[in-house]
Amino acid sequence: MAIGTRLPHGVAAIRTALLAALLAAAAVPLTASDAAAASPICMSGTFQYDCDSAEAGTAKPTMTKPVRNANVQLWGNEKSTDDPHRLTAEDRHTGLDGSFDNLCYTPTSTSSMSSVRVRFQTENSKLWKVGNGAGDPCAWDSPNLHDVSTGTSIGTVKASAQTARDWHAFDTVNLLWSKRNNPTSDCWSAHEANNNACTELDIAWSADSNSGPYYDLANTVHLSATDPDSEHTVLHEAGHFFLHRLYDGWWPNITDCNPHFIEKAGSGSCAWTEGFADSAAAYLLGDYRYVWPNGAGRNFTYTTGRHTGDQVQGNVDGSLLDLWNNLDGGWTAPSVC
Repeated sequence: MAIGTRLPHGVAAIRTALLAALLAAAAVPLTASDAAAASPICMSGTFQYDCDSAEAGTAKPTMTKPVRNANVQLWGNEKSTDDPHRLTAEDRHTGLDGSFDNLCYTPTSTSSMSSVRVRFQTENSKLWKVGNGAGDPCAWDSPNLHDVSTGTSIGTVKASAQTARDWHAFDTVNLLWSKRNNPTSDCWSAHEANNNACTELDIAWSADSNSGPYYDLANTVHLSATDPDSEHTVLHEAGHFFLHRLYDGWWPNITDCNPHFIEKAGSGSCAWTEGFADSAAAYLLGDYRYVWPNGAGRNFTYTTGRHTGDQVQGNVDGSLLDLWNNLDGGWTAPSVC
């Protein structure tokens, strides 16, 4: 007699049920998540913009530059039925050549992404931003990529012409931030040691703006429509903000400063604050002049006919530049600011 026929009826029934369950389980295919955990999908690329360069003369030729230190985010959706949304919790930043890499997301319900794109913002982690009237930074998205299952480069992409001046103003301020002398934190001055509580520079600009250029003590630079074409103008106004932070939020009482002129005497307070802003821009750009958005310029070197004395903005300009370039070793030297 076969062994199986000797089993009690209940035990035989249990064995039959277990066998049926195992056969049924074997018939169900493994899902992607059962087979193996999904792998991270990482994006890379380079971001650039075109600008009309006032520094290159009144013809303002178009130049292509990298966007440096801008926020980078990954957006997309795993399934075609999902709404596109932000995938990365923290902002990454473009490098000095406009490149980024290791912008990664691991799918949770599939092994690939239905669509994915890279979003760039005219902001750097609450340090400075170029915003619209509501204070929101400008955002530009790369074209969508579809059915992405592995690391992919978006190549070199360029901001739209409509946003070019946003990016020119933003990228120009990177020159000032990168040259500040603050070994304590990422903030603008050593008065602020907490990276999570830096005072942010807000740059208000729009394509139809006629308000500017000027700086207000609410840590805001106002630029008119074509002002971003002049890096001297952007850095001059940002230089007021920088001086404000070096004074830890204090600002002198400024008199006889509206209007003010490079070659004419005003007040000592006007010559100092405007001269510092002029000199900061010229120092960062490696020259001895101021350039207006139309490409015209004025040299700070003393010429016959200029007023004399320390109440003349242009004299402060030349003196500070001589100190920083020839004596103090630049404002990043330990003795400066």
